[in-house]
Amino acid sequence: MNIAFFTPLNPVQSGISDYSEELLLTLHGARVGGREVDIDLFIDRGYKPSNMQVVGRFDVLPASDFARLAGRYGAVVYQMGNSPAHAYIYNMLMRYGGVVVLHEFVLHHLRAWMTLNNGRRKEYVSIMERQYGAEGREAARRVLLGQYPEALFKYPLSDEVIERATGIIVHSRHMERLVRTVRPDVPIAVVPMGVPLPPLIPKDRARAHLGIDPDVFLVTSVGHLNPYKRIPVTLRAFKALLMEVPRALYLLVGSRSPNYDPTRQIDMLGLGNRVKVTGFVRSQEFLYYLAASDVCINLRWPTAGETSAALLRVMGAGVPVLVSNTGAFEELPDDAVAKVDVGDIEEELLVEYLLLLARRPDVREAMSRAARQYVAGHHTLEGAARGYLRFLLALAHPDPATQPDIALDAASVAAHAFEPAPPDIQGASGSPAPSSPTTPTPARPAPRHTMAPAVGADAEPDPTDPLALVADAAVELGIDQTDEAVLRYVAGALDGLVAPASAEDEEARRLA
Repeated sequence: MNIAFFTPLNPVQSGISDYSEELLLTLHGARVGGREVDIDLFIDRGYKPSNMQVVGRFDVLPASDFARLAGRYGAVVYQMGNSPAHAYIYNMLMRYGGVVVLHEFVLHHLRAWMTLNNGRRKEYVSIMERQYGAEGREAARRVLLGQYPEALFKYPLSDEVIERATGIIVHSRHMERLVRTVRPDVPIAVVPMGVPLPPLIPKDRARAHLGIDPDVFLVTSVGHLNPYKRIPVTLRAFKALLMEVPRALYLLVGSRSPNYDPTRQIDMLGLGNRVKVTGFVRSQEFLYYLAASDVCINLRWPTAGETSAALLRVMGAGVPVLVSNTGAFEELPDDAVAKVDVGDIEEELLVEYLLLLARRPDVREAMSRAARQYVAGHHTLEGAARGYLRFLLALAHPDPATQPDIALDAASVAAHAFEPAPPDIQGASGSPAPSSPTTPTPARPAPRHTMAPAVGADAEPDPTDPLALVADAAVELGIDQTDEAVLRYVAGALDGLVAPASAEDEEARRLA
């Protein structure tokens, strides 16, 4: 079987780059009916892949070469996501058709970028009107005025992709139902996303490596930070948690959207010493952050229908997770994650879950075991690779009796089933070294993630502090960093209301 495989690869910053590379390395050496599966990769122009394992095992070709090579492939697979990295894939699918791996039902962000980024405003309006009528035209007008979020999720703009596909692979039943609302008859397979199982790094070692106090209750959110990760809600919930659990720290681990900066709200809430934004971290360092965590918050609303690879990695590392009770997250087992309803009680539920997990180490331990067991049993790379090949064979051989056998290369499966442990905790075999009296504890580096002196659990905000009152009110009203005019007005109104700092205050601030 010859397969043409369209996908971004590293160093392109897309979660699908990691996803595809892990899947491809597991597929390497697979055989169908005794014959080796031959996969060629087609990438966008302008970069060279950085994963030398992928480059060494597969032919990597520019997408422009596909026109002269198309006849040699029995299957064409397109990894379709909702970012500019997939624009060339969208165009190739429209020209040649094939099997689509649909990572997100909402492709509006991609389609808006493809048109508006190239100055084709009329084309964007035309697409919206063609698909959604007068309502779509009005929504396009709002988008052109900068009113993005609602329109981007309400009008998914994925119909053309679904109609052009000869078959579709999705990662959840939720996505399958969404696709069938557009095209009930399309051949579709639900193939659970596969991820390598992360190593179990001892928490004390992870915290020593990161310079995190071993006694704090550590809350994390991981992955790309954008407005849909519910960070404003989680920050307010974390502030409430501090009243009961003063020795807590919250780390936002991951790259940040250029359109979203959480630091202003962090400052408005007075959390500058308790909440830290790490920025992008590399995969080995990411493992340490997972291992150091007591609980991870992974909320998402609105949802584009996606399955989160970052979430599966967190669960695989045995970290208790709080997720939004919506979309594909609803399919996760209740003993492995805590589900937070979206709506009026979202923040209250989040606070209660955090308090429960902070006070009950036994609950954290039970969730940890259940989460890792679930990922190990249902989200393996081997299972994903077999799911792909079964579906491609079913399209080529609809009669099950005529489908050839599938065999994966044992060495490829074994090599990529687990994330390698960081070097300082590897034993002779490359697996995490067990703790023992003879194993030296790494020297503790200077703290990188510190917090202010603990505030007593009975501490209350100063009701006479106008800055605190305005900060709380702004957060309640939903004012964020995009509301520059409002923030300037508030700053001007405060001028003169806040007493100037004394000389002693200024000196203390300078020394802080």
